[in-house]
Amino acid sequence: MKVNVKIFPIAGLCSESKKLELTLEEGNLGEVLRLLEESLGAKLSKLEEFMFLHNGRGLDRGKDIFFQDGDQLWLLPMVSGG
Repeated sequence: MKVNVKIFPIAGLCSESKKLELTLEEGNLGEVLRLLEESLGAKLSKLEEFMFLHNGRGLDRGKDIFFQDGDQLWLLPMVSGG
């Protein structure tokens, strides 16, 4: 299955937006993160520094997340403040 990923500029990860298409076998979040790390050549070890949107909605990384063919995943810098 194919998942489309958009990565917004994140300090220390990338300086400009990127679009990737990941081909998944299992379809879970762990597989997505592993493939992202391989594609970016960087570790995503501090997940609390990133915000994920799955098909336009916030993604709860504490739950079992499974992706379907054609899903969208956005990776953004965590916004803090109020």
